[in-house]
Amino acid sequence: MWPVKPTHITVPNFLTAARIALAAVAGGFAVAATHEALAVSLLITASVLDVFDGWYARTFSTPTSLGKHLDPVADKILVGVILLWLGADARSVTVWCLVGLALAREVAVTVLRTYNTRRHGRMIPSSALGKLKMFLQCAGGCTMLGITHFLGKSTPAPVEIGLLAGMLVVSLWAMAGYIKAKGPAADHEQTHFALRSPG
Repeated sequence: MWPVKPTHITVPNFLTAARIALAAVAGGFAVAATHEALAVSLLITASVLDVFDGWYARTFSTPTSLGKHLDPVADKILVGVILLWLGADARSVTVWCLVGLALAREVAVTVLRTYNTRRHGRMIPSSALGKLKMFLQCAGGCTMLGITHFLGKSTPAPVEIGLLAGMLVVSLWAMAGYIKAKGPAADHEQTHFALRSPG
């Protein structure tokens, strides 16, 4: 755990913590199969907060050392809940395979970033493809969950499989860029959690 300092108490860090809490509560509702519409609403809210969180940190230059570690964790939890819920709803071997590959990719990137932090003393910044991946997973995933739990209908299997496959391709493409940038060349840090901070 990272010690919390006064400089860590910022709006982006508060929003990141809120995203983790919202995703965790939504996941609990999903597992219990109760308040499902509310759970989808919480995931949508967490996704919107992710966009606002990043914009605020970049606009007002408020990144912290805690935030640059906490932000990717919040992303992984949010994406994990969305993907696992999609798999549970679909009850399809193909969908579960795509979900499993997507989650394995998230774990691999987390391991890569952790290794790079220990080896080079900084995290690999999120790329444009990484941001697109996050947007597609949140927007696409929440849309499919909304169709199921707001409208009481199911996304056609070919459509869901196609969307998940597309998300996976973008995810793997982004990961290839992270692997390429894991060395000293990763100094082109461009996102709010990769900026230097006195915190």
